Parts: sequence; C-alpha cells; structure tokens
Amino acid sequence: MKVWRLTPERAEEWRDIRLESLRESPLSFGSRLADWQDRPLADFAARLLAAPTFAAGDVEGQPLAVAAWQAGLDPRDAARGWLISVYARPVARGRGFAEAAIDCAAEDARAAGMTSLGLHVGEANAPARRLYERLGFVLNPVPPFVSEIGVPEVEMLRTLVPLEGADASAGGIWARKKP
Repeated sequence: MKVWRLTPERAEEWRDIRLESLRESPLSFGSRLADWQDRPLADFAARLLAAPTFAAGDVEGQPLAVAAWQAGLDPRDAARGWLISVYARPVARGRGFAEAAIDCAAEDARAAGMTSLGLHVGEANAPARRLYERLGFVLNPVPPFVSEIGVPEVEMLRTLVPLEGADASAGGIWARKKP
C-alpha cells in the first residue's frame, strides 16, 4: 500500500475520485455531483491547496481512498481540524486504504498544531461510523443535526496526543485517544 499527498499538480487524481464519490455516495457529502462535475481542473487544484488531502492505493497516482482535513471550521475550538471528503472506492473497502489516508490526514493536522479532529457523518451510516470508531473517534454528545442536503448527521471527535515518551518535536509517534 502507498499513501501520498494530493498536491495541486495532482488535481486530475483528485477530480476523478471526487466525482466518483459524489456519484456513488451522494448522501455522504455536503456537496453534490452537480456542484463539481463541470468545474475546471483549476477548481480541484485550488481545493487541494485549501485542504490537505491524502490518497492511498496500490499504485501511486491511482487513489483507492482519500481523506482531507481543514482548519478554521469550528468557532468553538480553533485547535480542532475537521476530517472531510473521506471516500474509499468499493473495491478498496475493508482493506485499510481509508484508514491509511485518514491516519495521514490526522498526523498532518497534528503537525499543523491541531489538538483534535472532528467530523460529521450520517447518523444511519453504520459502516462509516464503525470505521471512525476503530480510528479513535467517539460520538460528541451534541444533538444530531440535518445536513444541507437533508441527511441527519452526528458529530464525532478524536483527540490527538503524543504517546508516552514520544518526542513530538521530532515528529514522534502519535496515538488515537478518545476525547
């Protein structure tokens, strides 16, 4: 398995998997296929500048799963990043690709000074919720809400903390810890 960062020069890779995600899982994202399908490649490149995005696959350049994160989305906590745009192609599900991309996004967020990650997921999306729970996310006890596209969602959080004895200044190993 290979994991790499999708930079603006790799916008075609991002466009392909992003459009597939919106086509195949239309209720899992705040955007709709119609919002993205006719956009120029430059818009996909700009998104990669705004939100660090990681891909995982058997072959670099052919992503089977992606995950991104973004800072500055939570007025309640400036040190909380948000996990966004997580998607695994059906052939990659259950094979660790999404986990690898999410872990890279979490490490990047931690390196950027984030102390936690949050995410929103469909309340009824049991497979995604199980994935996030395996990766250390726990349900935040705030009331569920209805997304912009009408899907009931819950909020989950993951605290980013150093392992005992890890040298954070040297990019030490980081653990998944429940908030």
